[in-house]
Amino acid sequence: MAPMLLSMAGETVLWPLAATVAAMMFGFLLRDARSKPIVSTLATGTGFLVGYTLIYGIFAFPPPEPQGWLPYLMALNFLVFSFDDLAGFSHRIRIVLQGAFSISGSVLILLPLFKTGFPALQLAVSALLWFGLWIALDGRNGPILFLVAAGNAIVSATTGSTLLGQLGGVLAAVLGGHLAFNFPKPRIPLGHAGTAVAVTILASLMLIGRAYAETALIPSLLLLCAIPADFLGRYLGRNRKSLEMIICGALALIPVAIASAIAIKSYLSQEY
Repeated sequence: MAPMLLSMAGETVLWPLAATVAAMMFGFLLRDARSKPIVSTLATGTGFLVGYTLIYGIFAFPPPEPQGWLPYLMALNFLVFSFDDLAGFSHRIRIVLQGAFSISGSVLILLPLFKTGFPALQLAVSALLWFGLWIALDGRNGPILFLVAAGNAIVSATTGSTLLGQLGGVLAAVLGGHLAFNFPKPRIPLGHAGTAVAVTILASLMLIGRAYAETALIPSLLLLCAIPADFLGRYLGRNRKSLEMIICGALALIPVAIASAIAIKSYLSQEY
């Protein structure tokens, strides 16, 4: 049991975090501030792909399972939204692209369900939540994404799938490394491309878990209740970044902790 747990810890946390930190260190050498969000995005993507390769490791096209779309969705988001960080899209163009990517990502993830009919309601709700999560957290460097990702890893592992829980844990580890680099003030910010990659992974994992592994609905919805903490933190922090991050983290931790506790309790009740 112990060797297996150590192996899972390495695949889920240690190696992805090491890859993320190594890539983030490169950002300190750059003088051009516009390039730093690109480095941050590369670090996020590299860290996740290391964990993805160790845990799942399938890069077939078309992928045999929904999670196989993750590398392709990540790459497309990186290519498009890196131009946003470098050149700056207008707000209207950014919103249109985010909406289009949210819809197309939801379609790809739900593609197997199209064999038995058109899941119109599920597709609409999934794309709307994906888009809303993206809009709310675009370019943010606080703890919200990390906490929601960590909570989703727990909810997925305990009420859905161990595989999805591990992939969720990889994302949480990567975002945790990013958060450490940017506290108390942003040094290598996530940017639009970094948010695009992170939100795409998180939304995809949540959608896959709910659609195919039947992760618990209530804990999943509670995780989304952490999002408003970002707005409250910005208001209460009064432009003091360190205080803003602390307030955001404290407020967001409440629904995430409740969701995790419900999921763990459900898992333990099934075990015993």
